[in-house]
Amino acid sequence: MLSAFFTLPLVYLSYTLDSRGDIITTVIQSVIALFGAILFTLIVLCLKKFINSFFKFYTIDRYLDLMIAANIIIAVLTLIALYVTQLKESTEYVVLAIIVAQGIVQIQFGYKLLKLPNDLGGMLKPFCYATIATGLLMASVLLIPLGIVVSAVSDLMLGTIFLNMGTLVRNYEVKRI
Repeated sequence: MLSAFFTLPLVYLSYTLDSRGDIITTVIQSVIALFGAILFTLIVLCLKKFINSFFKFYTIDRYLDLMIAANIIIAVLTLIALYVTQLKESTEYVVLAIIVAQGIVQIQFGYKLLKLPNDLGGMLKPFCYATIATGLLMASVLLIPLGIVVSAVSDLMLGTIFLNMGTLVRNYEVKRI
């Protein structure tokens, strides 16, 4: 849920600061890039652990690992572009290419996750379709801003899935005792 609430304001803040060139702006953008990469990595690792431990479903692991790697590379390239201005333009093109690749991986992830043998409290299909839509929008490049909005909605769904499954696990443990 945290990701959904921070994504849009932080993207907007980063976009508005992009035209400024002072050191404070650079530090703020660095913090935003690092925070985003760390938060994304933690959320995806939690999702992976959750799906692996409760459902023994490993089909999506490779896609999650690729999305984490892409996100970390994007963060590193963003930091390089912030501090080495001569590389800014070329790193922006590489970042766009990685975003397209990550969008394609996200589409595949959403499709494969549809095969999970549990409906996650009715949230599996909406989450998968939102994930696929996010991937399509990000891979299109022109619709990246809309992809960010759909991604935030997808993050809300994932937060709801985590909350619902947490309640089910606690109820299961109480019944076992």
